[in-house]
Amino acid sequence: METQALIQALTDDGGDPGHPVSPVEKLRLLNALAQRSGDLIAELTLEIASPTQAALFAHTIEGIHRLAELAQIRAAHAAQRTLVQDLPEANLEQARSIARDPAAFIRGELQLSADPATVPTGLMPFKDTTAFLQGSLGLSHFAARDRLHAANTLLPRTDIHGNTCAPRYPKLAEQVHAGAARLGAATAAARKLDKLAPSIAAHPERPDLAVRLEEEVAESVVAGIPSATNRLLNALADELDNTAEAEPTPEEIQAKAGILITKRTRHFTWMSLCMRNTDAEVFLAHFAASDNPRTLAGNREALATAATGMAPANTAANGNGADDNGNRVHGDDTTDGPDWFTRPENAENDVLDEPASGSTDLLNGTVPGADGLTPPQRHLQTLLNLMRAPAKPPGKGTTGLPTAQLVIHCRLDTLLGLAKGAGWSAHGLEIPIGEVRRRLATDGVIPVVLGGQSEILDLGREMRFAPDHIRRGVLARDGGCFYPGCTVPPEHLEMCHIDSFAQGGHTSVHKFTPGCSSHHHMADNGLLTLVIHNGIPHVILPKHLDPEQLPRRNNYWQQPQTTLF
Repeated sequence: METQALIQALTDDGGDPGHPVSPVEKLRLLNALAQRSGDLIAELTLEIASPTQAALFAHTIEGIHRLAELAQIRAAHAAQRTLVQDLPEANLEQARSIARDPAAFIRGELQLSADPATVPTGLMPFKDTTAFLQGSLGLSHFAARDRLHAANTLLPRTDIHGNTCAPRYPKLAEQVHAGAARLGAATAAARKLDKLAPSIAAHPERPDLAVRLEEEVAESVVAGIPSATNRLLNALADELDNTAEAEPTPEEIQAKAGILITKRTRHFTWMSLCMRNTDAEVFLAHFAASDNPRTLAGNREALATAATGMAPANTAANGNGADDNGNRVHGDDTTDGPDWFTRPENAENDVLDEPASGSTDLLNGTVPGADGLTPPQRHLQTLLNLMRAPAKPPGKGTTGLPTAQLVIHCRLDTLLGLAKGAGWSAHGLEIPIGEVRRRLATDGVIPVVLGGQSEILDLGREMRFAPDHIRRGVLARDGGCFYPGCTVPPEHLEMCHIDSFAQGGHTSVHKFTPGCSSHHHMADNGLLTLVIHNGIPHVILPKHLDPEQLPRRNNYWQQPQTTLF
């Protein structure tokens, strides 16, 4: 009866509606009820002997838990709204002491200190609400951040004019308040919807799309299968990215691009990387160069040395291909040259790490090569070598250090705005035409002009060996190995004469086609026949593979054709 009397005294207005119960008195009641609830739960745990009563007890406690979760984000919202971080230390300490022992406060023997009458100055105890939740309540940084994010997305908001607005995600908020969805799952979904917001804002069906996506996500959250919700959100993100017609907005780039540290242990750090396709192409070019053991950049001995910290003979201990005097040293005593041209002494004994199927298999493979490194390890070591290396002349290769070029294929009519389309990198990444134009204006450009049938129109003069500019032109036309279905990256390819040079063939752009080592040898040995068909190199396969004996072309590297207006 004492509890009931306390509740009635603190919730009634005493017959005077003009004098409602103050927040301080309601805080007394809340502390009293919390204290009594704890005692009741302990008593019921020992006294309940009926399974029916136990079932009701379990449901009641679960409901209290959900109410407590909502109460936590409401309290965080109130702390943020009232700028609790600006309170003096004395007020904060009193609040902590009352929370630890509320008996005197409940009885009315202890009064709360008054708020500061003036704007506080000087060094405050906490810099923001997140810091208050961390320092005063003992939450981790991420728990405090997530609690505030839940409050700002799932609770009613107040606009700049002081008007109350609906939650940012009303469907998720509705399910949480109805008890159909757990707060943690709804908060995680709200965070991922925030990441999709820039893509949704750029979509032509923005209002309807935002509502429809939130409804789908809310239904998945109610189902209570987090993995299914994650798959749905990832699929929605991919669909938005793939159907977007306009270039990414600065807000979308800011929300997605960058390197995130996702996990850290004593010996390892996990990172998640997202970037524009133009930047990714530079990474892919470096990785492909480091995967080719026939180049200086992919020198297996230097990469393994840098990864293990062991110094091989004839190579500097720093793994950067320099001796103690700063001079570059190579195992084959060759001078610096283009990455693809100069080979280490033992190149013929090295085996290319060629993928069994798509090029992604090569990038993400888990089988170590002859150097003891998996492709992901080798790619990481390449980046570390580049970051640690001293400056080197542009266009020159150094042992263990690749030199990458951004190659973008684009039709002239697309570039001039006469046709729809985009540019395509050497590794098949789509580059928006606006980005191509910006690169033309800001970067060093080596133009290669392609005609209607993709034949080279103008790229230079004939010579004995294929130099860089001819190699770039041939790759721009053909993309990859001539053999149908071959996915070896462009950096690993050799220049193959259409007509054997020993039998009077010419060395020119029109008489070259790129090929991987194995298919190049097959052509040299007569197992394959290279021909020019419609001005473009083709291959005729053996009769047992192609009874029709038609000229074939590798379509794996051919980019989508443009569509006229």
